[in-house]
Amino acid sequence: MLKLSYRLEECKRAVNSQQFRRSMNSNSSSKPTQKFANSWQRPCGEYTGINIYNHRVRGKVPLVLRNPHMVTWYTCGPTVYDKTHVGHASTYVKVDIIQRILRDYFKYNLITAMNITDVDDKIITRSKEQGRNWQELARTYDAEFKENMLRLNVRPPNMRAHVSANIPVIQRFIEQLIENQQAYVAEDKSVYFDVSKCQNYGKLQNISKDERALQENEQGKRTAADFALWKAKKTSHEPSWSSKWGGEGRPGWHIECSAIAGMFFGDELDFHAGGLDLRFPHHENEEAQCCAHYKKNQWVNYWLHTGQLHLVGDQQKMSKSLGNTITVDEMLKSYTADEFRMACLLSNYNNAMPYSDQLMLTARQTLKKFRNFHADLNAYMQFQKAPKLLDRGALQSQLDHTILEFDNSLRDDFDTARAISVLMDQMSSISRCINHQSADAQQEPAHCLDLLLAAGNFIGSSMLNLGISSLADSSNILCQQQQANSSAQVDVNLLVADLLAIRSQLREQAAESTNVKKLELLELCDRLRNVLQEHGINVRDHKQGSSWVYREHKTATRRV
Repeated sequence: MLKLSYRLEECKRAVNSQQFRRSMNSNSSSKPTQKFANSWQRPCGEYTGINIYNHRVRGKVPLVLRNPHMVTWYTCGPTVYDKTHVGHASTYVKVDIIQRILRDYFKYNLITAMNITDVDDKIITRSKEQGRNWQELARTYDAEFKENMLRLNVRPPNMRAHVSANIPVIQRFIEQLIENQQAYVAEDKSVYFDVSKCQNYGKLQNISKDERALQENEQGKRTAADFALWKAKKTSHEPSWSSKWGGEGRPGWHIECSAIAGMFFGDELDFHAGGLDLRFPHHENEEAQCCAHYKKNQWVNYWLHTGQLHLVGDQQKMSKSLGNTITVDEMLKSYTADEFRMACLLSNYNNAMPYSDQLMLTARQTLKKFRNFHADLNAYMQFQKAPKLLDRGALQSQLDHTILEFDNSLRDDFDTARAISVLMDQMSSISRCINHQSADAQQEPAHCLDLLLAAGNFIGSSMLNLGISSLADSSNILCQQQQANSSAQVDVNLLVADLLAIRSQLREQAAESTNVKKLELLELCDRLRNVLQEHGINVRDHKQGSSWVYREHKTATRRV
């Protein structure tokens, strides 16, 4: 422990050398040296065995944690001026998946934070259009966002901060930049960040002069690339706060996240996440502000950018301004939260996500395979299927391989698509064993119930760690739906079990009856199966009985 502490201190001294501090304090606008420009610094700490894609080096880099007992994570929150659409949802579901992997699978103590942008030009414009108070409008959509995240099984952050409640924190951050001569006050009392003073601007994305000029086109800026930290009040209906540098105004977009994340985590952050569209200018400007404020060359050690969701046939991202959105409410009328999460798992976090009914149906079928596997394995363990003699050595070897490959997949930039494929291969192999598709084993023959359960437990816990609902008890979803619509206390498991027991008795009577009676009884059994299926309950018949699995998306028909 003492040696590790010594190495950490030695590493920190090298990074925070006097030479580096002089370069950051310099007012020179000359080009940055190659030593500091567009580089990524490997943090001082413990290598986790995980590798993560880094946009700066255009490749994967090792995940090194300063303190493995406390890992810090900040996510850019929503601008709450409209309904949450599935483009937003895909970002937060993918972020939730990675956080669950780190927290629940790798067992890191992850501390998460998020801001809520409730002061913004879009909010002001929308409130004026609707004739509503800006705070009331923001509160309405903030509450809806929180509800939608709960419906999508996205865990809330440990810490959540609204911009409007943290204006003093933001102002102190800006004051420090002004004192350091990294920002300047314009004639109208707006404040701008001086990009020419930032030695390493452009580290997240190679930025052309044209791209720099696309930032806020405001009067009073010294150069086109400079961006607003504080916007002077222009009209009477705008929210505003008085400032020490004079006049009234409100924060710019980029400074909000820098100040709030700095309030939570200080001068260094392990993870910072958001959509790929935020990499420039938002994240680039965040990094520039914080490096200037804390006099460091690197503020965030690992930026994670989620791929953008777009409709199939439309290469542009889903956006309210483009009018090509599908709200979370609309999506959940056709698909479940688990199905949407599975679609995100199959696309990986940093890949573009072409949204379509075909994608969602693929996700539905994939989930169905997992639920059917657990129903079959449960039936086998209850001896509703005839037990078989299996090759114990081969089964153990395959389970070991599955666990190793699943682990390797998640360590390789959180490759969830590959991880799901690994689990499906294991399920297919076990299904062949227990569904009479292979003969009894000749080598090391054993019933191997313990190994089968171990594999089933690993698959089930792996899916839980990725945020998918429990596979073993699919009636939970049905119970949740009933509780939402009724106060009646009904044990769904017992009800379905009683119905299936009656149906099994009818099947037994059919086996002993004459041809005419037999057909009538079997037809009655089929009718009962169909009625259950209309309500989302799929019955699976076996030699020694029947099992059932709840199909989340049911298509019930009205009967008269």
